[in-house]
Amino acid sequence: MRPATPLIGIGLMAAASLAVPFVDGIAKHLSAEHSPFLVAWSRYFGSALIVSVLFFGAGRDLRELSAGALANTIRTVFIVGAMTTFLFAIVEIPLATGLGGYFVGPIVASVLSVVFLREHLTPNRMIGGGLGVLGALFIIKPGIEVEFGSLLAVISGLLFGGYLIATRAAATTAPPLVALCFQVCVGTLLLTPFALATWSWFSGADLLLIAVMGLVSTVCHFMVIAAFRHAEASVISPLAYLELISAFFIGYFAFSEIPGSLDVIGIFCILASGLVISLYSRKR
Repeated sequence: MRPATPLIGIGLMAAASLAVPFVDGIAKHLSAEHSPFLVAWSRYFGSALIVSVLFFGAGRDLRELSAGALANTIRTVFIVGAMTTFLFAIVEIPLATGLGGYFVGPIVASVLSVVFLREHLTPNRMIGGGLGVLGALFIIKPGIEVEFGSLLAVISGLLFGGYLIATRAAATTAPPLVALCFQVCVGTLLLTPFALATWSWFSGADLLLIAVMGLVSTVCHFMVIAAFRHAEASVISPLAYLELISAFFIGYFAFSEIPGSLDVIGIFCILASGLVISLYSRKR
């Protein structure tokens, strides 16, 4: 049965997708003076504080976090690795290019689901996978001028794809708030040793930005959850690519970044790949 309020879902997903790159922009700004490990930790720590308040305020019990702990830990390791690698990447390359590499993740997940989840290998997945690989190659530029940041961006996308596969394989029935609380709290613990090893003190302005980063991340996460309750996944999932638009403008106006021509071609290949796979899912 089709949801009765798809426009609300579309609006929420679009707003969340356009807002997320602002968090990445803050992280890129902070990474100019602090280790990306420390910035990643602060991002998770800020979110953990906010989500913990919501968790206990909703009358939840800590024992709920133990359900599916192994599967959720695997998912968390993948997403923490993806985000941290992405932060290291955008220190070196334009924000939009880094996000283009990160968006290899959904394409990888769609293709690997054939192997790990025994889903059907369709022509659309083959075409989408081919376009995704081509886009990743344009971003990495092997044999021309391989940029370490571009390589890291694609690696972050591969880790993100692993996270998506692990999430689908787990098929957890935990409520969104419980799953999110587990992810941000365990993610904070995983990053703590790396943060301590590269510690540097934040200024008052930095702490304010960290608070904004945690708040916006949390709000966007719940907006996405709400979006999926109002509209079908096949309808709103392609809207995630709106992140590339705001990432371009944030990179241009905040950091004077302009992706190279090959990067732009790669980003468009990845965008086309995701749309091919998403439109096929919607058709089905």
